[in-house]
Amino acid sequence: MSDMQCPYCGADQEVCHDDGHGYEENVRHEHQCTECEKTFVFETSVSFYYEPSKADCLNGSPHALELTKTWPKEYTRWRCKHCDYEREMTDAERAAHGIPQRTQKGGAA
Repeated sequence: MSDMQCPYCGADQEVCHDDGHGYEENVRHEHQCTECEKTFVFETSVSFYYEPSKADCLNGSPHALELTKTWPKEYTRWRCKHCDYEREMTDAERAAHGIPQRTQKGGAA
């Protein structure tokens, strides 16, 4: 997918943003067409899109907890699929789900 088309020849153009070029809004940026080699200007507009979803757990309902997909398995936690709340598993929950205990590294001091 191209960023824009040349206003002279209609060729697809990509803006190289490696050095931050072309991101600043309300500025006319110069660009040379890769096909017809004519120079033209473009302006940048940034927009945001928000997608709301219900999170009943933030309004008094219990969290909808799911096990994280973690490697190694002993680092598995519970995470709410609606609000991303997280908590550690209890020893009983680890045993019920076959999740090993975390091992201590370094030993006792």
